[in-house]
This record gives sequence, structure tokens and C-alpha cells, in this order.
Amino acid sequence: MEWRHSFMSFRSEYSKTQTILYILRWVMGLTALAGAILLLLEYGFYLSRRQHDQIGSALILIGVFFVNGYIAQLFIRRDRWRYARSNLIKYLFTAFILLDLLSVSVFHLDLRQIPGVHKIAALTLQDPHRLVLQVYILMNILRWIVKIVQFLAQFNSSPARFIVMSFSITILAGSGLLLLPTSTNVPLSPLDALFTATSAVCVTGLIVVDTATAFTRSGQVIILGLIQLGGLGIMTVTAFFSLFLGQRMSGREQVLLGDMLKTDRLARLGAVLKIVLLTTLGIEVCGAVLLYMSWQDMFLPRQALYFSVFHAVSAFCNAGFSTFSDSLLPFAGHIRINLIICALIVLGGIGFSTLSELGTYTSQKIARKRHTRLSVQSRLILLTTAVLLLSAALAFLALEHHDALNEQPFHQKLLSALFQSVTLRTAGFNTVDFSALNDSTLMLALPLMFIGAAPGSTGGGLKVTTVAILLSTVFALARGRSRVELFRRSIPVSVSYQAIVVVTLYLIVAFSVAFLLTLTEARRPIALLFETVSALATVGVTTGVTPELSIPGRLLLIGTMFLGRIGPFTLALAIGQRQHSERYRYPEEQVHIG
Repeated sequence: MEWRHSFMSFRSEYSKTQTILYILRWVMGLTALAGAILLLLEYGFYLSRRQHDQIGSALILIGVFFVNGYIAQLFIRRDRWRYARSNLIKYLFTAFILLDLLSVSVFHLDLRQIPGVHKIAALTLQDPHRLVLQVYILMNILRWIVKIVQFLAQFNSSPARFIVMSFSITILAGSGLLLLPTSTNVPLSPLDALFTATSAVCVTGLIVVDTATAFTRSGQVIILGLIQLGGLGIMTVTAFFSLFLGQRMSGREQVLLGDMLKTDRLARLGAVLKIVLLTTLGIEVCGAVLLYMSWQDMFLPRQALYFSVFHAVSAFCNAGFSTFSDSLLPFAGHIRINLIICALIVLGGIGFSTLSELGTYTSQKIARKRHTRLSVQSRLILLTTAVLLLSAALAFLALEHHDALNEQPFHQKLLSALFQSVTLRTAGFNTVDFSALNDSTLMLALPLMFIGAAPGSTGGGLKVTTVAILLSTVFALARGRSRVELFRRSIPVSVSYQAIVVVTLYLIVAFSVAFLLTLTEARRPIALLFETVSALATVGVTTGVTPELSIPGRLLLIGTMFLGRIGPFTLALAIGQRQHSERYRYPEEQVHIG
């Protein structure tokens, strides 16, 4: 009976411990919510000095509560050391903030006395102690956002539905942030905020208000954050913070992330995630440094740094947002800036798997090891991209040689033609006024925008592999072959079916939206079709029609951008039911085609 009594006592104590931890987690969650509200008030509204100080005092209380809460969690648990090791980042931050709070309240230490810290304080215009505290609270808020996303991921039956839901929530949250008083220089309507947030999250670049003048630096930073979120994917960023903060991903989260990253290697998902994030960070940093070297003589150092970071992220994510009112028109003749932006767009548009394979292939080649061959998909992406860019540049040069490019010297004409051929592949920047282009050039641009970038990239469109598979299927059938063969490999018939479905859905959506726009807007049909395809393929170039659209027209393009980012095929899967295996088959009967 003694062992039974001991077991019941342990069970009762364990139950009480779990109840206390459960209540504590909920209270800390509500504290994180309070912290988020206070940070929004501080950075989103213009406050008096007294209000500013009151919020500062409240933030100190929230910081103290977080510190005490995490210490309490540690001592309540029986497995406290294992728990501390698995949440090492969280407790290192907690220890640091505890030391900072003690340094201020007990030792009266001013961090600005430390060499270099006063420069950071001057740059951020914040007291360093207050800034450290805000970063700590923000990290805790991010932890709870990660938990919420993980919770939502557990209750979604398909990756497609989670993608639709996550993008929708991010767009609505971004719209709310853009409506904050400190985000804009001019009054912004909720519809314009929704349009801008959708364009940023869907990495499109279409705008209805001038990003350079309508938004403050804070508003532009929000747009930049939405671009990065949309380019990498919400689940990718969430998974990064989850791993960074010591939290594990569930099986369903791994499936969702694998679907977004277009990889089947779920066992190596952590390694794939690191490759994606390090590749993104590395390319964006290199791009920003190169752009800064080009702009440092044109702007003040702080401005040059900001413009460089913004355009590097926007270009790699194929977003097309610019902090200049005329996009990159003022730099049409600057060879270095044009080539840097082009390189960022192409690298962002060929996909992370291709970049990873190219990195492995190059390193093996340099080390003179036996290198592995590139996959069929990577070779197809590189070949198709090269053919499209070269042919589009030559066609653009031929069509606009005596028109939009007439007054430029020949070397600048070549540069402009190359830049436009790259940006039409879903980037959205421009060094030529698209409203001055011929109708024949606009017609040429339509298929380029439709095709778009590569799967698993930051760009949109049908994807180069989709079009390549479709054309290969047509050629195979024309030659009487039942299978599609590329680079001495057979492509499954199901892939050809998917390509046909995606292309058909895109064409239906594009012409349906263009038709509806002809009913709401008094514009040339070719211009409306151009804007529609630009939105659907998440390109972002415009002939000047988008800023002048009516309310129904703007709502149509918002829906089109959203649909273009998640893909009509994904939306169809999200709305539809799960696929079921066929239990029967009807008799076949011949139907004549053509």
C-alpha cells in the first residue's frame, strides 16, 4: 500500500505542477499581448512626453514580469536543467535583461558609457536600456506569434489551406500597421492600405500611392518587412524563429514547410531551412553592400545605406517596391546599379533548390572533386531562364529601338533592354516609362510576365518549369511519343497534367479579371489586360493605370494579386476536398479533337 500511496502523491503533485504551469503560460501570453499593444502605441502614434514615460514604466513592469515568470517556470519544473538547455536562447535573453535591470536600478550604470553604444543610441534615437528592454519584449511577442502559427498549423487539413489562411492574416495585419499615424505622411484609406499590404506580401509591386512620399520611414520599413515575409513565406520565417527560440516543429509543420520550400527531404528540413535563410541573407547583404558602393556618392551615408538595404531586399524578393517615386528611372544609364539589381532579381527568381545545387556544384568544381550533376529541374530552370532573358532583351531592343529607347545611346539601349527583360519576369522595377511603350511591346511583355520565375523562388507567374513541361508535352505528342523526355529523363504524365491545369486556370483568371475591368474602367483593353497579368503574375510593372483605378477595379486587382501569389491551383486545392483514390472507372469512348 505504501507504493500506491507514493504513486498517488506523485500524481497529485505532478497534476498541480502542470496546472500552475498552464495558468502561468496563459498569464504570460496575456502579458505578451499587453506588451504588443504598448509597443504599437509607442511606435504607431504620436505621443506626448508624459505618455511616452508612462508607456516606458509599463514596459519595465512587463519586462520584470517576463523575467519572474521564466524563473518561476524553471523552478517549478522537475526537469529544470533539461528545460533550460532546450530553451537556452530564451534564458540567455532573460539573464541579460535581468542584469540590465539590475544595472539601472541598483548600480545606476548607463550603457552609453560603454564604447560604441552611444553611437547605436544616436542612430536609433532611443535610450539603450529602453531599447534592450523593448527587444526583449519583442522576442517574447515573437515566441507567442510562433506558438499561434503552430497552433493554426495543427488544425489545417492541407498545406494549401494553411497557405491561404497565413497570407490572409499577414495581409490584414500589415494593412492595420500601415494605417497607424506614424506610418504615413498623408491620410491613407483602408482600401489603399489593404492594396499596399497585399502588393507587398504577394511581392507584386503595384502601388496606388507613391511609396516614397506617402509613407514615412516607419511605413516603408513595415512594407519591407511584409516583402521579406511574403518572399520567404510565413511558415519559413515562423520555422526559423521556432528553431532559434528552441522550440520543435511538429510533423504537420514539417509537411507544411516542406510543401512551401518545394522539397521532399523532410528528414533534412532543418538543413534546408538554414540553406534558404543563409542564402537569402547572404545575397541580400552582398547586394546591399554593392548598391551602397554605387549610391554612397549620391546620397548621405545613412540614406545610401537605407536605400541599399531596401532595394536589395525588394529586388531579391522580386517585389519591385522602390523608395524613389520614379522607380529606377533616374538610374537608367548607371551600368553598375542596373546589373546589381538584375543579378538580385535573377538569383531570387531561379529558386532556392537551384541556388543550393549551383553552390554545391561550384564548390566541388573548385575543389576539383567529382561533382554531382545538376538535377533535371535545375537544368531546365537555368536553360529556360537564359533563353527567355536573351530573346526578350533582343525583342525589346528591336521593338523600342526608335521609340521609347530612341534618345538613348546604343550601350544604354542594350542595358535598358536587358533590364526590362529581367524585370518583366516578376520583379516590377523599371528604367523605362511603360506608359510610352508600343502595343506590340506590351503584347510581347504579356507572355514574359505570365511565365514568371522558378518554383520555390521568391517570384510568381506560371513558373518556367510549367511552361517548359507544357511545350515539351506538345512537342512529344506532335512527334507521336507518349512520354515527355528531358535531358535523358522521362517526366511523369501527372506532371504534364498539372502543367495543363495550372496554365488553363491562369488563362481563365486573367481573361475573366480583364473582362471585369473593362466593365469598371474606361481604359484600353490592352492596358487593362497588361495590369491584370502584372497583378496575377506578381510582376508589378504598370502602364500608369493602377493608381487611377476605381474602387471595384482596386478590389479586383487585390484579389488577383492574392490569387497570383498563392496560385490558382493552390486555391482550388484549399477550397476543394481531399483527393480520393478512384474506386471505379467508366468505359472509354473516343472523342475527336481538332
